[in-house]
Formats: sequence, C-alpha cells, structure tokens
Amino acid sequence: MQIELWNTDAIKPYECNPRQNDQAVDAVAASLKEFGFRQPIVLDEDGVIVVGHTRYKAAFKLGLKTVPVHVAEGLTPEQLRAYRLSHDAHCRRRESNPHGP
Repeated sequence: MQIELWNTDAIKPYECNPRQNDQAVDAVAASLKEFGFRQPIVLDEDGVIVVGHTRYKAAFKLGLKTVPVHVAEGLTPEQLRAYRLSHDAHCRRRESNPHGP
C-alpha cells in the first residue's frame, strides 16, 4: 500500500457521506495532535474521500496543510460504494459498542 502526502486543499469531501459526526472532530483532532496520523485518509482516483472524513475535518481544524492519504486505485464505482458502506457499518457498530470487538 502506497501512502502519499497531499495538500488538504486538494482533497474533496464525498458529498453523499451519510455520517454526520461533527461531534467527534474535537476528539480526533486531540488524538492527531497527541499521536499523529496513524491511519491515512483513503481517496478515490479523483481525490474524493472514500473513508476518513472525520480525520480530514480534524486535520483542517488543526490547520494541517498536508495529510497522509492512500489513493484506492483500480476500484470500480460499485467497489468504492461497497467499501464506503462496509466502513460506515463498522463505524456504527463501534459507536454502539465502543468496548466491543
């Protein structure tokens, strides 16, 4: 997996992101400040966020000019949609059971 540093201005939020979790941005920003990026933002080949919207918002809040990204090359629109849905489902399970698997 290749990780690149991208300017935050070059990253485009996914307009149909179903998760509205702005309340988590402060906590993620604090984590980024303390530990740094340990998980890149995943983008499609057009620079649109596939997963990592909260990390993106937290980086913006911290004034970061560049962030680590992984460009998910070679995925079809259907695969990108499935990846987004799978990640969203995982996050919802984690939110409902923060101490579980």
